Amino acid sequence: MRSPWISAAVIIIALSALGLQAGVVTRTGFLMGDFRAFYCAARVTSQGANPYLAEPLRTCETGIGARRFFEANPGVTIPAPLPAYAIAALVPLAMLPFTVAALLWCALLFAAWIVCVAALARVARVPWEVALAVFSLSLGALSLPFGEVVPLAVALICLAAYYAQQARWRAAALCTAGAMIEPHLGLPVALALAVWRPATRLPLAVAFVLLGALAVVAIGPAANLEYFTSVLPSHALSEATRDTQYSLTAILTALGVVPTIAVKAGAVWYAGMLVIGTIVAGRVAKRSANEAFLVCVPPAFAVFGGSFIHVTQIAAALPAALLLVASPKTEHRAAALVTLLVLVVPWGWVVSPALIVAPLFPVAYLAWRFWGDNLNAVLVAGIAAAVLLLGLQRLYTVHGPRLAVPTAAPAIDSRLAEASWSAYSRKGVTDSVAAWAVRIPTWAALFALLALYAPREAP
Repeated sequence: MRSPWISAAVIIIALSALGLQAGVVTRTGFLMGDFRAFYCAARVTSQGANPYLAEPLRTCETGIGARRFFEANPGVTIPAPLPAYAIAALVPLAMLPFTVAALLWCALLFAAWIVCVAALARVARVPWEVALAVFSLSLGALSLPFGEVVPLAVALICLAAYYAQQARWRAAALCTAGAMIEPHLGLPVALALAVWRPATRLPLAVAFVLLGALAVVAIGPAANLEYFTSVLPSHALSEATRDTQYSLTAILTALGVVPTIAVKAGAVWYAGMLVIGTIVAGRVAKRSANEAFLVCVPPAFAVFGGSFIHVTQIAAALPAALLLVASPKTEHRAAALVTLLVLVVPWGWVVSPALIVAPLFPVAYLAWRFWGDNLNAVLVAGIAAAVLLLGLQRLYTVHGPRLAVPTAAPAIDSRLAEASWSAYSRKGVTDSVAAWAVRIPTWAALFALLALYAPREAP
């Protein structure tokens, strides 16, 4: 099944999807938009200012790079809700001109994408083409144009899984600490390793102490306390109504629950998923004799619900899905494969030209790799993906009733960048049938993935 022509086609299609998506993002003026916020947060931090406040963050953001986004959305500040230690790590980049820093960041994210593919291929013992197909849309095409940190976090999680599989616990712990650049993705792995593998406790503890010290040095104790008590809840509130939110908080807000209560409910749910994911991961790793499950399973539980789960973070569940499909001990392989096929496509972006390739790649390609001896199944998978894609796109042309209960704007401290971001988010809300329908396949696949893991506790 290995062919240079097929391998070349896989690369070309993956890069084409990335290019198409980058073109879409460029037209909105938000190319590397998230990195712009991270860059400015690091710059104002180096100047002794608070990176979570609207000013001087907004002044920095509007003074660098293209201005199309800010001209279309005057008064908006792009928040940088990263922990202070992550912002401090970006200070060296912030010393460079923005264009140079953005190019270096883009190269770093591209390298992280490659690391994800290489590490997952080793861990799951599958060809690299399969791993690339898994990450092509949900990680590469979706995250890189925005300059998000998700590829870095997922790459470090995949590396941690690789080192765990080799029982190199110190290396696994260090990679896990690095994944804390995206705390709600790295924390589940850190908790599972600390609970089940005592050898990781000391390196994790030392790493967390160093990260905490770096955070305090960067912005001081008061601003760090404000980050946890005000910034994170405010950021969840600011995006609770966005169409790209897959959180329990978004669902509850749409149902008319008071936003502050919805955020708290999401936080409690996330804590519950941490506990359940840790328990299941340990048992799966023990019974399967594959330590990679200990690292890959917890993030899959963590991204199911919570108070802030963006569409890009769903990619953190893909390693667990591929491991289940590739494991020789998996009982319900067909169900596991269908779950993987649904998860690899970010259906919430069906209106993007980048998803034109979805019916062929990665769905049909992965189906062919795992169901190569069953042509009918491959055809059904490809056709089903095409029908689902076209059906969801069709919904966007239907002007039906709003499905969410109208709620008042959440009360957010006007000093925070999230205040203006909340207004921007609410302005772009559709609450249409399509806006909710596109999230259903991903939610259903995540639920199916956890169900495949939890009852049997091991593949």
